[in-house]
Amino acid sequence: MLDSKRPEYHVWRQMRQRCNNPNNKDFKHYGEKGVVVWWTWEHWFHVFIYDMGPRPSHAHWIDRINPEGNYEPRNCRWALPSEGLKRNR
Repeated sequence: MLDSKRPEYHVWRQMRQRCNNPNNKDFKHYGEKGVVVWWTWEHWFHVFIYDMGPRPSHAHWIDRINPEGNYEPRNCRWALPSEGLKRNR
């Protein structure tokens, strides 16, 4: 399967956009505040998948365990918005 067809690919792209693209509507909450994507995740989708594993369902989104921290393996998990973690996409 092409990476771009994987359900996690959209999550990965959006995560990177929030942190790197000043034109992204959410940049002010992420990149502007200094939140960065771990360098290997930034460049390689397959490393992101290796570390995070498959997205459990379409409803799951990437969550930063410590909302002050970066997008990196030790600080991220798949979570449901109903878990009260939507603020950390």
